[in-house]
Amino acid sequence: MSLLLKGCHVIDAASPEARRDHYVLLEGDTIRQVGSGPPPAAEHTLDLGGAWVLPGLWDVHTHLRTTTWTGPSLPAEPVDAIYSYGWCAMEALQVGVTAMRVVGIPYWADVAWREAFNSGQFLGPRLFCCGHGLRTSAGHDPSGAAAAGLMMSIDGPEGMIQAVRQQIQHGVDQIKLITTGGIMGGGHDVMAAVMFLREELEAALRIARQRGVPVAVHATYHEAVKWAVHAGAHSIEHGYILDEEAAGLMAPRGVYYVPTLALSHLTADQACTRYERSYCGHHILPDGYRERANRFAPGHEDSLRMALQAGVSIASGSDQGPPREAALLEIECLARYGLGSHGAIVAATRTAAELCRVGDRLGSVALGKLADLIVVAGDPLEDIHHLRRLQLVIKNGHVVVDRRRESW
Repeated sequence: MSLLLKGCHVIDAASPEARRDHYVLLEGDTIRQVGSGPPPAAEHTLDLGGAWVLPGLWDVHTHLRTTTWTGPSLPAEPVDAIYSYGWCAMEALQVGVTAMRVVGIPYWADVAWREAFNSGQFLGPRLFCCGHGLRTSAGHDPSGAAAAGLMMSIDGPEGMIQAVRQQIQHGVDQIKLITTGGIMGGGHDVMAAVMFLREELEAALRIARQRGVPVAVHATYHEAVKWAVHAGAHSIEHGYILDEEAAGLMAPRGVYYVPTLALSHLTADQACTRYERSYCGHHILPDGYRERANRFAPGHEDSLRMALQAGVSIASGSDQGPPREAALLEIECLARYGLGSHGAIVAATRTAAELCRVGDRLGSVALGKLADLIVVAGDPLEDIHHLRRLQLVIKNGHVVVDRRRESW
């Protein structure tokens, strides 16, 4: 089947300028033409009437939670929890999130949902899976996440090697290591504590590298970031407390940075848009965590600026839930705190696809790429919030969400 999108402006994630008055021709699941002038014939045509076409959005740091880390616990029964993860993913597709990297849930449920979505059994986004997050004993444990099975507690280099192999055996795309504390933690769970021994970290990364599996490293403190980069990390998650040396190490080694601004900035005290105020009103943080997020937010912004100045590739990941809300809020935070609208779109499309090693197939509106696209009614380069004015979601060349109230 061929589908022509005409009468549109294209934000291709490759250029900071929109390509105005263009058309996009899809054949099957692939983009075959992007051009201007008289459009070619197609089996189906959608006149978009001046709407904006972009690559589908990504969230590359999600746990498919229904709320924040301090909200209600996941369902106790495995079947109910697995259903909840799938529901969160399917709901995210409805707002234009066509791909996600899942960085820690139990039961290898992300792998199961990935296969269910890929087979067409259910309609959901593309998933790139990390299986269980790997931490040490007495490691980071937001709201009992380890007890809930999102993380596995591993000790010693040999234990780390065995755990990485176990994740690979279950079909993960990447490995997730949790090397420090975080904002959503308490007691011993402090961000300046590097919880891995250096030999544990290096062993985990060595076996993953040998097997060709990228490693995402939760590292909130600059010392842990430096250890991870030297050991061969693929991405640094959070990085609340970077320094110039850490940022300078990341860029030349091609290490991605997923800052997860939503964790430090989505508090009732900092909310500055109606969308943020609504989110914080429905997903309420306990005072201790709220104050902790407020305290670290300015330094987090400084860390983001250091990474930008060093030329680090930044990808968009929210680490909040539900992803149908959090993914857009993270993109908006990235735009406001340094990337601007175009940079935030790139972080949530092209760079995210590159982080997941599919940049040759996804993440931009270009000839030969897979047709995962969204259509919005306003120019998000002018105002990033126009991403919320969703009209269409196209996945694999098929319209899967149509908000125009029209049939074709």
